[in-house]
Amino acid sequence: MERTVKNELEQGLINSMVKVHSLLRESFMTRKKASFKVKVPEFKYSELMHHGELRLALKCLKWNYRELLRYLKNENYSPLLKIVFLYNHQNCIPVILNITIEEFLESDLFVGREILSIKNI
Repeated sequence: MERTVKNELEQGLINSMVKVHSLLRESFMTRKKASFKVKVPEFKYSELMHHGELRLALKCLKWNYRELLRYLKNENYSPLLKIVFLYNHQNCIPVILNITIEEFLESDLFVGREILSIKNI
């Protein structure tokens, strides 16, 4: 799912995080550590409106990077990875989802309910 927000600064931060997520996914596929040099826009905390969502996304990326390092050290290691779940794209509280490596390789950093095939009640 492509996450878009109105604030250009936040969109730049989200795009940088999505780039790191794709580099992590590539590293898991090739079992080699990629170069994680990504350009991140300069910002002040007071300029951010979706700071909770961005904080969760950063937490997921840090966790997934640690899992990548463990995965590269131990061939039999089965990592538990994290992504951000947004039930409704505009008005929702983001939640961290734990997923397997197979699901991680097929998913984006931000996923919505239609991707996860949740039944409407």
